[in-house]
Amino acid sequence: MSMPKGLKFKNGYATVTDQGLGFREIAEQMTADGDEMNHSTARNVLLRGLMKIARPVAALHQKPGASLDDETMRIASDPRFHEAMIEILSEARKSK
Repeated sequence: MSMPKGLKFKNGYATVTDQGLGFREIAEQMTADGDEMNHSTARNVLLRGLMKIARPVAALHQKPGASLDDETMRIASDPRFHEAMIEILSEARKSK
């Protein structure tokens, strides 16, 4: 089963490639460095990491009747959350 191309969220596309590498390029670099990886795995690894960060946020903003896991995935997949993480990490890098 192929992945849907350009999956559109209410607030934009889920992949932002104008500020870094896309999942395919990340997978190619990882494979070149000796770690076999495809673009799906690169995306899943990123989302798992973002879900760890998003879980406390999801717990604060959980809608009545919604599961915490669903809310966490919704937040971790949101392009606005990705942008916020990019901004936070960029600022942290500048302050070093």
